Amino acid sequence: MTAVREDRPDAGESVLFLHGGNVAGWSWHEQAASLPDHHVLIPDLPGFGASNGVPWTTVAGVADAMADLIRERAHGGRAHLVGLSLGAVVGTVLVARHPGLVSSALLSGAPLRGLGAVARTLGLAQVRWWGSRSYWRVMARAFRLPEDSVGVFVETGVGIDRASARRVLQQIYAGVPAADLEGLRRTRAPILMLAGEREPGALHRALSEVTSRAPESLARTVPGVGHQWSAEDPELFRRVLRHWLTTREPDPGLLPPRSGPRPRSRRSRPGG
Repeated sequence: MTAVREDRPDAGESVLFLHGGNVAGWSWHEQAASLPDHHVLIPDLPGFGASNGVPWTTVAGVADAMADLIRERAHGGRAHLVGLSLGAVVGTVLVARHPGLVSSALLSGAPLRGLGAVARTLGLAQVRWWGSRSYWRVMARAFRLPEDSVGVFVETGVGIDRASARRVLQQIYAGVPAADLEGLRRTRAPILMLAGEREPGALHRALSEVTSRAPESLARTVPGVGHQWSAEDPELFRRVLRHWLTTREPDPGLLPPRSGPRPRSRRSRPGG
C-alpha cells in the first residue's frame, strides 16, 4: 500500500494532493498547512518517497488506487484534487475514470499529449544518474527550489525506485491515450487546468485535451512562473488554490490560455 499523510481528519471537505515526478508528498506539506478548514490527504505515489517499495504500474492503475483512497478516507467519499506535473496527469485520468468521486480539480503542468523524442531520450538517459546526490542538487537549482527544500528533495531523488521511474517516464512521454480521457465528458466537476507562462508549449497545448471534453473545465496561464511553481512562488500557488476552493473560479490574476508561441524575453530564455 502507498504511504499517505492525513491532516485534520475532523475538518471540512477533503483535498487530495498529488505530487510531481521528482519529489514526493512532502512537496505539498506547506500548501496543505494553508488550508486549515480542509481535511487533507497527501500520498507518496508508487515508487516515490515512503512508497518507493511499491512498484509503479500504469497511470490508470495509480489513478484507480487514488480513487480507492478517496472512497476509503475522504469525507463523503469525495475530494477536491490538486495535482502538479505527474500528479496532474494522474489527477486528470482519475477524474475521467471516476468522475463521481471528484468535487473539483486544480491541475497544473500536465503533459497529456506526451513530449517529443528528444525530451524522451534525454529524460530516460538521466535516470542512470538518479543515485547521485550531486545530480539532484543541480536539479534543485534548475527547479528554483527554496534552500530549505533542497535537502529533502535530494534524499527523495536518490531514493526513487528507478525501475518505477523508467515506467513513469515512458508512460508520461508517450502521452495519455485518448480512450483514457473520454470519461471527462461525463463529469460535472469544475476543473481548472493551468500551465506556467515559462513552461514549454507542449504543456500549454495539452490543456485542450481536458477543456475540449470536460463541460465544466477552464484553462489559464500562470504569469511569470515555470513548471514547479508551487515551490518557485508558493504564495502565488496558495492564493490561486484558496481562491479556487472558495469560489470554483480562476484567480483574477491568472492569464488566458496561451494560443501562440511563448514571447521571447530575457526572463523566458532557458536559464534566464
